[in-house]
Amino acid sequence: MNQVIIRILNQDGTVKLEQAGQNHSELVWYGSYEPGDRIEVQLKAGCFARIQADTLIAPALIYTADGTFRFEVPFGRAKEAYPQEAFTGPVHQLTAEYVDKPAGRRYLSENPLDVRGETAVYPHCTASIETRGESVFAARNTIDGLLLTSGHGFWPYTSWGEGEDPDAEIVIWFGRDVLVDEVQVFLRSDFPHDNYWKEALLTFSDGYELPIRLEKTGGCQSFSLDQEHEVTWVKMRKFKKDENDPSPFPALTQWRVCGREK
Repeated sequence: MNQVIIRILNQDGTVKLEQAGQNHSELVWYGSYEPGDRIEVQLKAGCFARIQADTLIAPALIYTADGTFRFEVPFGRAKEAYPQEAFTGPVHQLTAEYVDKPAGRRYLSENPLDVRGETAVYPHCTASIETRGESVFAARNTIDGLLLTSGHGFWPYTSWGEGEDPDAEIVIWFGRDVLVDEVQVFLRSDFPHDNYWKEALLTFSDGYELPIRLEKTGGCQSFSLDQEHEVTWVKMRKFKKDENDPSPFPALTQWRVCGREK
């Protein structure tokens, strides 16, 4: 049996409420969140867990390297990347539980609770640039599990764009060695507002590179690797947009890395 602790803390680090359990913990907070509040879950290091921070956000299957999950409750512009009813009201239910290392092939990249900035919780997505620094164009949006490609701006039409930077890169980090065999790409398709990338380059931590050609569609575009690769991260870069399209706004709604645990 392993202990799991859920805490709600204010901006000064004072614990508002804490609940501990063995292998599983569930907390009900009767109160309203305030700016600066954060959610923390304490687990053992190097484990898999399933965490639900709000009933309106899908549970996240995560791997934590250091045993600590931290999530700052979003307010203001940060809230635009989440359901507007999430984290509101006088009652909040949070759940966390240990899970066994997942078996079989799955989406290794999905994490609805990924955060911007430094973290030891995976999968985690970062980018060299995020358009205007806005939450609705943050790298984390591309692994939140939402496949709605026909709009842009507020949730659920969140995405990531390269900010017209020819050297832009976006990376999914796994925090451990995983075995990868496929990448799926979902381009944002809010045409004619959007342009699209005709080409990009997938680069893997083991040195393997896969040039990909993309079509003007918001549907799933799948790219199989030459074999199963053992990697710790996957990067997309060298984006080339359609030069005949007057729009300067190509964007990525979601990308999925498929494979299995080592």
